[in-house]
Amino acid sequence: MPLQKQSPDLAARILHSVGQFKGKTRLADFIGRLCSARHDGRGQFPLDREHTVTVDLNDRIQRLMWGGAYEPHVVACLKMLLKPGDTFVDIGAHIGFFSLLVASIVGRSGRVYSFEANPRIFPVLESNATDYPWLKPSFCAMWNKACTLGFSDPEEPGESGWGKVAAVRSEGHVVSVQATSLDDWYDTNSVPSITLIKIDAEGSEPFILEGARKALARWNPFLIMELNDTLLREVGQSTQTLVDKLREYAYTIFSITPTKFEEVGTVPPPIPEVLCVPGERRHEFEATVCRANIPLDTVESGKARG
Repeated sequence: MPLQKQSPDLAARILHSVGQFKGKTRLADFIGRLCSARHDGRGQFPLDREHTVTVDLNDRIQRLMWGGAYEPHVVACLKMLLKPGDTFVDIGAHIGFFSLLVASIVGRSGRVYSFEANPRIFPVLESNATDYPWLKPSFCAMWNKACTLGFSDPEEPGESGWGKVAAVRSEGHVVSVQATSLDDWYDTNSVPSITLIKIDAEGSEPFILEGARKALARWNPFLIMELNDTLLREVGQSTQTLVDKLREYAYTIFSITPTKFEEVGTVPPPIPEVLCVPGERRHEFEATVCRANIPLDTVESGKARG
């Protein structure tokens, strides 16, 4: 599913151009299914003015990427926070949707480091990265230490995004993969200061944070995380305990909603995607949100949840 010079599908081009509206996710999924039957399961969507990405329209997540309906609120957040020359770390990169988007934002002066542990998905990520020399894919899991782990792929038809470390939940096909921690990775690589880390690791987040203490203290990066309470409870954690741990690291937690950022008070966030803002960058974040004319509900304003 590499980047191509060919034109994107007309339907994908239209869906990407019209922005978000109620029902777009269902519409993109429906049209993607129709196009899959007509185009041997393949589809092309526009990444930027120069590149398109080829995806598997038989896969639900990739249909939403194709139709411009995959986590648009996270896409908008990345575009707001990142600029040319920044460095981005993508943990749980899948086929590279967010990594490719950010590579086009940060440009040749920036860096993107992508980690994917699913052996069925990683070759696609690696192929997609070829047009961006500053995007560095790595086939490994992120954990609290360097070790060998089992990786579980449920291999559900049409669902490529449910793979996870077997220590969280073991189901389907399990293979051994190498793992590292953010701290170990930084100590053994020449890495510039990190602007933002995205973590979508299906329940592994507490272990990843445990292995990132030095990295977080050194870089003070923004974090974008997807919090899955069901999987977190499989490892004796919860959304609330993870939010509490992030606060111990001096982060303020905001839900990333389609229309605003909403600070999380004493209750778990209303939606799974959250932006974690380090204390030293709170004013920078608020100024950026103000310039982007995006509503910001904070605990101090009395509008935040909890």
